[in-house]
Amino acid sequence: MQARAWGVEREASLWTRDPRDPRESAVRFRDWHARWWKARVVAPRTILGDESVMRNHVLPYWADWQLRDIQRIDVQTWIRLLADKGVGLSAVRRSYHLTSSLLSAAVDDGLLVISPCRHIALPRLPDRPPQWFTPGQAQSVLCSLPSAWRTMCLLGFYTGLRWGELTGLRCRSVDRDRSRLLVVDVNTGRGIEPYPKTTKSRREVPLPPNVLDALERHMRGFASSDLVFTTLTKGRAGRPLNDGNWRRYIWWPALDSAYYRGSLGDQRLVPRYSPHSMRHTCALLARPDRGLPVRGSAFARTRELSDDRALCASPARSPRSGT
Repeated sequence: MQARAWGVEREASLWTRDPRDPRESAVRFRDWHARWWKARVVAPRTILGDESVMRNHVLPYWADWQLRDIQRIDVQTWIRLLADKGVGLSAVRRSYHLTSSLLSAAVDDGLLVISPCRHIALPRLPDRPPQWFTPGQAQSVLCSLPSAWRTMCLLGFYTGLRWGELTGLRCRSVDRDRSRLLVVDVNTGRGIEPYPKTTKSRREVPLPPNVLDALERHMRGFASSDLVFTTLTKGRAGRPLNDGNWRRYIWWPALDSAYYRGSLGDQRLVPRYSPHSMRHTCALLARPDRGLPVRGSAFARTRELSDDRALCASPARSPRSGT
């Protein structure tokens, strides 16, 4: 009976004791941040974004706090203040997750018993409905693009590759014998890295015959290690593509001159969707039951979209369209 009573008393003490270790009461947020930051193991491209968030949204508020003084309600109040200041929802969420990781590491090292980052209500990102082109709209976009970029967008419509995967593609990743494309490299905006967004993204993608033919024509004379799609501007040719520049000088001008025939037979401009819409278009071409009124799979209808010059009259090219 005494042992049982001692066990009950000990369990009660665990629930009622101060959840912070008094031996580490003097550790300040900024000091622990300096140690934690040096020990992090993350991709280089992640560090830049995290450093900006910490500098602008996290350290200005928490730097002088002692770790043991931070309560759950303090974290929730900080989140509310960020939202009230008009900080973007993505930045608020990233700020919280970095702070939560930092404080969880403090728990792991014995500086805290529990983390105050628990049961925190975060602002929700608005749900954005997916945007996609119909086959007729996609064909019109291809025909409005300068001929040098039709193959890249044809590949985007049929494979659903992300921008980084599409512009990080190397010639050696195109398996002509098996009609497959290997997704192993990604353009991060700061260079080509040998891994995609997630480990599950490292995959094989089937290539329809017309897309494979277009790729083979495009890559004629390329070395196996060459990027398939690069800049074309004189003096800057051969560099990895920049997303913002490519949209500004290639994608948006093409959409602004791309017309399709509406249901009443009238000519309409295609919707002004981002390049990521090629990925959604691919998903719906392959899954007609999800809302796109087409018959059969995309890969069985390889002439639905084409970069054939007989179908696409080459538009006059702007001097700035080489990106």
